[in-house]
Amino acid sequence: MSEATGVIAATAQWEKFCDGIKSAGVDILATAADADEATLAEGLRYLTRLMRSGIERHVEYWDPLDPFLAGTYNERLKWGLDNPDSIYLMSAVDGRYEYEIVGNVGAVPYFNLTSSTTTTDARHIRTGFLDGTAVVTDAEGNFVIHVGGAERAQNWLKLAPDSNTIMLRETYGDRAAERELTCRIHLLTDVGPDQPLKLSDVLPRIAGAEGFVVKTGKTFLQLADMMAAGVNKLPAVDDALMQKLGGDPNYFYYWSGYDLKPGEALLLQLPEVPTCENWGLCLYNRWLESLDYSRGTININKYTSKPNSDGSVTIVVSNTPPSGGNWLNTQNHLQGNMMFRWTAAEKNVAPQTKLVQLAGIDWPSVLRRWEN
Repeated sequence: MSEATGVIAATAQWEKFCDGIKSAGVDILATAADADEATLAEGLRYLTRLMRSGIERHVEYWDPLDPFLAGTYNERLKWGLDNPDSIYLMSAVDGRYEYEIVGNVGAVPYFNLTSSTTTTDARHIRTGFLDGTAVVTDAEGNFVIHVGGAERAQNWLKLAPDSNTIMLRETYGDRAAERELTCRIHLLTDVGPDQPLKLSDVLPRIAGAEGFVVKTGKTFLQLADMMAAGVNKLPAVDDALMQKLGGDPNYFYYWSGYDLKPGEALLLQLPEVPTCENWGLCLYNRWLESLDYSRGTININKYTSKPNSDGSVTIVVSNTPPSGGNWLNTQNHLQGNMMFRWTAAEKNVAPQTKLVQLAGIDWPSVLRRWEN
């Protein structure tokens, strides 16, 4: 490619990137025409987060010859129903090659690895799965996992020829008390000496970043519309849909919007807690970003909740603290979204809901198993 041709190609790709995210941003913000100022502010910030995520994921960390397990979310980078109890690490891979992950399991009670073919609209076609319970470690918790290549009897994650992503998901019980898993990924296949960066490498990565903002942004707006259909109810989610979006195969999901008036609270109860690895409930804003968990309790799980005397669990979703139950703080979001997850449960028990006036709650009747 001549220098003149290269400049034309690079300029054209840059213009397409800018035009694409500009158009997508206008479309996304237009859905909030009736929203309050805080929601619009969060929406504008959400666009910058989508752009940042797209660049990090598809430009900075999208080289299968230089793999890196990069964090997908943190307390200042959220989109797509992030779970504050989980750490998600993702790396680009090439299904033709072999890799090795070396690390230590730490003290997190639950983790797994998946390989998949991912697209810029947040779709995942899973091509391999390795549950943390199957990972063999030494006495100190150290492990080596082989990724790709011929099947191995243990500590092996399958790659298909079209696999382009691996994800490590680890989920805390009590994040303040547990030590996270640590690891690094290495390319084992000999692909020759390092080569200088080529325009032909970067052009599709810029296109991927633009596609991520455009397509992922619209995908999760569609999910928010689906959640609004069951407002204040938490119906079960189609498992096939969640798996297409990269959901954990050990999870079962319930979701909906919530809609409160001043003084109201939404009560959620688990009438029983079956044997399970974990369960969790999290609150989200209109844009499916978890609320600010660094400034208040917006999610709860099996380990951090307090059960009722009969074994049921009652959770109170409200803007002001209640005098009973497990409180999730809506942080002045009277409208928002929520998701409940069972992890490897013996059976999936549907959460029950009641909309009440917070000041008039009969706490003795609430803090016991509800009548069906």
